[in-house]
Amino acid sequence: MFIGIQLARVYFCTRQVNYNLQSWQHLQPNASYKVLFAGDSTAVGTGLDDNSLSTAGLFSRDYPQAHLENYSRNGLKLRGLIEILKGIQDKKFDLAVLQIGANDILNFTPMDQIRHDENRVLELTKHIASRVIILHSGDIGEAPLLIWPFNWIFTWHSLQVRSIYLSNQDHRVSYIDIYTLNKGKDYSQDYAKDSLHLNKDGYAIWYSYIKNQLKQLHWLPEESKV
Repeated sequence: MFIGIQLARVYFCTRQVNYNLQSWQHLQPNASYKVLFAGDSTAVGTGLDDNSLSTAGLFSRDYPQAHLENYSRNGLKLRGLIEILKGIQDKKFDLAVLQIGANDILNFTPMDQIRHDENRVLELTKHIASRVIILHSGDIGEAPLLIWPFNWIFTWHSLQVRSIYLSNQDHRVSYIDIYTLNKGKDYSQDYAKDSLHLNKDGYAIWYSYIKNQLKQLHWLPEESKV
C-alpha cells in the first residue's frame, strides 16, 4: 500500500514543475575570474520559473564581473558528471561549484560506486579548477514528497553519502554540509510545487550557504567581496 501511495505522489507531483528550464550562464571569456557550476537539477534551478534565481544566477547577480559556465542536467548522477568533466579538461576556472549526488541517493547507487565516482569527479575538477565547492541535497528524507517509511530510508542514504563527501575534503575541496546547516529548522515552505525541488526561497537559502562558506574560505573574487 505504501509503495502505491508513494508512486502516485511521485507521478502527480513531478508534473508540477518545469523541466525545460535552461541552466543559468553568464559568459564573459575575457573576465579575470572564471567560475564553473555543474551538477544535477539543483544546479539547473529546477522548481523555478526564472533561472536567474538559481544558485548560479544569484552568484552572477552578486559577482557580475565573473565569467560563469554551467554544465548541469536534470537527472544527472556522479557518473554522468564524470563524462561532462572529461569533455572540458581544456578549460580553466578559479572556482568550481558542484551540486551533485541527489540522484545517486534517490536511485540507490551502491556506496562503493558513489565513493569511486566522487573521487573521480573531484580528480577531474581539480585539474581544471583551483578551488572546489561540493554539495548534495542535504537530507532528501525531509522532502514533503516522501511518506513514511521512504523518508527514513532516504535520510539514511543521505547520511551515508554525506559521510563520503565529508571524508574527501582537502585544502582545495570544501563540502557544504546542508544536512547540518538545515538541522532543526522548518523549510517545508521552501519547496517547489513538486514537493521535491526547491522554490526561490529554498535556492536563496542554498546560495547563502555557498556564499558564506566561500567568504570563510576567502575564495570569493577579490575585487568584489561583499
